[in-house]
Amino acid sequence: MLNCAQVDTQPQNGLASSASSFARYAIYYTPQPGSPLAAFGRSWFGRANDGATLQAFSTAGFTDSGVAKVSALPGRYTGLHALFLAPFALREDAALDDVRTRLINFAAHRKAVETGPLTLARAGRYLVLRPVDPKPALDWLAAQCVNAFETFAAEPDEIGEEHRHLSPYQRLLLRSFGHPQVMSEYRFSIALTGPLDTAHLERVSQALWPVLEDICAEGIAVDGLSLFADTSGRTPMRLIGRYKLAG
Repeated sequence: MLNCAQVDTQPQNGLASSASSFARYAIYYTPQPGSPLAAFGRSWFGRANDGATLQAFSTAGFTDSGVAKVSALPGRYTGLHALFLAPFALREDAALDDVRTRLINFAAHRKAVETGPLTLARAGRYLVLRPVDPKPALDWLAAQCVNAFETFAAEPDEIGEEHRHLSPYQRLLLRSFGHPQVMSEYRFSIALTGPLDTAHLERVSQALWPVLEDICAEGIAVDGLSLFADTSGRTPMRLIGRYKLAG
């Protein structure tokens, strides 16, 4: 539960073969199909990463806390995932097939990373799962991912007034890479909710802990990277493919 977890103040923030002006692509970790974490994600969010509607999470586990099923979901909702490369538009001379080929080759030369035990934590107003202890191998994988795919990304949009809460360094990262939590600011986390108030976060954490306790104790293997796309300008983004880390 949150009172024994890390707390930080950082917020979480049909496919064509070529880019359009509003197409966005992203690289996430998604759980291996059939794993306990994947099963939890399908029930918690009520749909899979491919957009298929599935049975919603039972509210039975919320009886004691009085919390109904959480309706506030992570932004650009795609199901259970952890960010490795934030949604980006392609450069005019780049194509989806180029990105997919690069990711297949990238994954083939990287090894899976064990997270060790996980904990429920608060990231700004979001509830997330993240490793109890820092995992430099995950940070390094994320940094390599940014470097490997930066050449495909169009120039990030101009920074608006909504980003005033960011530090100068985070604003520099946002201008350079299109996201403020990259490189030294990156922390591997799996978002479970959208923005909620503190009391609601605590109640949801208490209700979820019995469901996630065994998964958290065992930890997970980040054993693949998934390519997502939104070519229609609508959410959710849809899964193109999951590529195993086999190096």
